[in-house]
Amino acid sequence: MGKESHFLKHEGDRAEEFRPNQKLVERIAQLKALLGPVQAAENSRFSTPRLPVAVIVGCPRSGTTVLTQILAASGDFAYPTNMLSRFAYAPMVGAMFQQLLFDPQYDYRNELADIQSSSGFKSTLGKTTGAMAISEFFHFWRRFFPNHDPGHMTPEELAQVDIPRMRAELASIESVFGKPFMSKGMMMQYNIPFFAQRMPELLFIHIRRQPRFLLQSVMQSRKKYYGTDQIWWSVKPKEYDLLASMDPVRQVAGQVYFTVKSIDEDLEHVPDSQKLVYAYEDLCADPGAFYGRLSEIMARRGCPLRPYALEERFNSANDIKMPQTELQALESAYEAFATGQLAGGR
Repeated sequence: MGKESHFLKHEGDRAEEFRPNQKLVERIAQLKALLGPVQAAENSRFSTPRLPVAVIVGCPRSGTTVLTQILAASGDFAYPTNMLSRFAYAPMVGAMFQQLLFDPQYDYRNELADIQSSSGFKSTLGKTTGAMAISEFFHFWRRFFPNHDPGHMTPEELAQVDIPRMRAELASIESVFGKPFMSKGMMMQYNIPFFAQRMPELLFIHIRRQPRFLLQSVMQSRKKYYGTDQIWWSVKPKEYDLLASMDPVRQVAGQVYFTVKSIDEDLEHVPDSQKLVYAYEDLCADPGAFYGRLSEIMARRGCPLRPYALEERFNSANDIKMPQTELQALESAYEAFATGQLAGGR
């Protein structure tokens, strides 16, 4: 079964709050037909972004969403909003509409004051609320990839990725906002060296969280998203086919172990100027220190950031929220992968 069909197979199994809005899907399809040709014509004016593009990678539930929210709140980065996501097939046009509707610089005598919006720091399984809140932007990224779900790609699949068009459209977004663009990069995170080499503008930011809380949160996310722990949720590491035949506990343990292992090993082959690795717990305890590290890298790449008054700290949410026996089972399976006792580990 292909990757896309596996994803669609379980679409109806989602909890009601996570099911697609069919009217929205139909309207966006109409926008694609109308505005897609406009974006295609504009793409000919662009080749690559002039500024760095920050790509956030990490295991699901590692803190990627709060990290993107911190960067969005800085004001130094352009980022994909829920508003912009509706124009994923014509992001340059969407960026212009967003400015006209939500940027106070384009308002006239407070005509649109009633629809002002901000990003905020709340989310549910990566999904945010509000027009200007951060979006995972999957509808945009998937357009350039042969796979539907985020996962490892073979050399044959990588050859199908439309990198020139992806770079042109990222450059078109940058041209509207005049800022470095930032987004989650789950579609790229299992093939980082490939994209780092072909897109030198990328800066990969890997956020890492303590394994026990990743294990707990990924398992809870399965149950919340589908109402059961029996269905795979989120990204697929290279070892997905091996894990798919295992029980849910081993699936989650393997998903966490192999995802972090893959990103760590990939980043060893990426220049220091294109990567930043940071612990989720450290980010929450002192976000200002993280922003200082990021500022140093951006400055070396010719894109200095402004001083940023961050929240003093954030709640890490590193609390035990499941029965100890269930957590111990997850940790035991994770350790079995890490020590090579389960196939594919080490």
